Parts: sequence; structure tokens; C-alpha cells
Amino acid sequence: MNNARKGLVLATALLVSAPAQQAQATAFEKAKFVFHLGVAYYAFNTWVWKPYRQYKFQTGAPNQRANIVKAGLALVFAGYQVNSAIRMTQNTNDPFLKKIGSLLPNFSKTLTNVGNDLKNGRFNEQGIQDLNRQTNTLLNAAESQGQPIRPVAVPIPGL
Repeated sequence: MNNARKGLVLATALLVSAPAQQAQATAFEKAKFVFHLGVAYYAFNTWVWKPYRQYKFQTGAPNQRANIVKAGLALVFAGYQVNSAIRMTQNTNDPFLKKIGSLLPNFSKTLTNVGNDLKNGRFNEQGIQDLNRQTNTLLNAAESQGQPIRPVAVPIPGL
């Protein structure tokens, strides 16, 4: 086989395999994206929403201050995860990542604001409720696109 023919066969093989490689990369990107949001959801649900519903942030609750600070640290961690997901959506053509990614900047801003309040020991009840509402909107949007976001349990340093 001459060199020109070998080059043509190689170029054809690369052209045929390129779409398959792109599809795999998109599946990997989606999985990584959903993982980051799942970790953020776990942090919010475990360290903020559940204690809030159990009245652990109310005045007079045992360890109230510690629970509020833990919730703030968890939200800062969740904000980091959401920002990682936002970075993934900046240069993508995937419709799912674009759709869900468009919801993330406001979500990240709310996470940061409420997280900073809690981390500094300030209980922001309205902020937590708004955050829960935005979380549910995000989860429902992902589910409607066929990619449900499930909580992913990871250890959060210090909690």
C-alpha cells in the first residue's frame, strides 16, 4: 500500500471516528455536570434544608449557632460546585447544558449570598426559602430534559 493510500485510509478513519468521540465527550461532560450539581444539592439538602425544616436555626435551638455556621460552610462548598458547573456550560453546544446552565448564575448568586450570611452567623430565613425554590426549579428543569439530578454524598471538610 503506497503512502498516499495509507494517508487516505487514516484520514477516513479519523473522520468517521470523530463524531463518536464527540458523543462520548458530551456524555462525559453531562455526567460531570450532573455530578457537580448533585454534590451541591446534597450539601444544600443535608446541611441547610433539613436542619431548617427541623427548626435547628431558630433562637433557643440546641447548637443553633454551630448549625447556622455549618449551613453557611455547606453553601459556600455548594457554590463552588455550582461555579464548576457554570464553567462547563460556557463553551458548549449541548442543549441540555445550555438550558440548565442558563439557570445557574442566579442560583450561584443566591447560594453565595445566603451562604455568606449563614457563615457569619446571620440566619436568613427568606434566603433559605428562595434558595429552596430555585433548587426545585433547577431540579425540575433537569428532569424535564431527561437528566435528573440526584444528591451525591461527598465528605465536606470540617462538617
